[in-house]
Amino acid sequence: MPDADDQQHDRHADLGTPDADCGLREQRRRETRRAITDAALDLFERQGVPATSVEAIAEAAGIAPRTFYRHAGTKENALFVDDDSTERLVASVRAVDQGAQTVVRAIEGAYLAQIDAFDAQPPASHARVLRARRLVLADPDLLAHALAREDEQLQELTTLVLHASDDFDELRARTVVTAIGTAVRLAYDEWARRAERGETVTVRSLYEQVRSGLVDHFSGGARA
Repeated sequence: MPDADDQQHDRHADLGTPDADCGLREQRRRETRRAITDAALDLFERQGVPATSVEAIAEAAGIAPRTFYRHAGTKENALFVDDDSTERLVASVRAVDQGAQTVVRAIEGAYLAQIDAFDAQPPASHARVLRARRLVLADPDLLAHALAREDEQLQELTTLVLHASDDFDELRARTVVTAIGTAVRLAYDEWARRAERGETVTVRSLYEQVRSGLVDHFSGGARA
């Protein structure tokens, strides 16, 4: 049986066209997930993850517990539920013409598009990311969940490369995808460390430094 908030939304959606209905549903989904993440972020900071219940997060987000479970599933996932970057990244890679090298370039391009979008965000959004990062680093369950999400993304991208060509075996595909993903993570980590010190730097510039260092090392520059 639908929740009261879903019923109210459906009554309004019935007045529109099918396309408008889909747009309203997607907007409502995003708003609900953002409310869940904001509530979890605030509660985790104030009282810690172990002391925070699903019911408390749902109440703070203004939704019923069953709505929470439908969107987030667990309280640990509540901190990440409004982040659809993996889905968008994978979808953009799927849209390219198949071919292993083309897919690999598309993967890096998709990461760079996300990096550029992140760099363009206002300071308030960056501050929110830093708050979430502090929580993840301080809580083993949140850290495990974040690492599992990262591993799932790398596996999905590896599968796309493998399906694109027989020239890449699983080890090679995983190596290339992991190298790109690790370079991206190192860039974000360095951005966060500098931001905590009050320094301003773009993630894009840091990624280019990391990438250049890897290329230099593996092309023989380090041995020279």
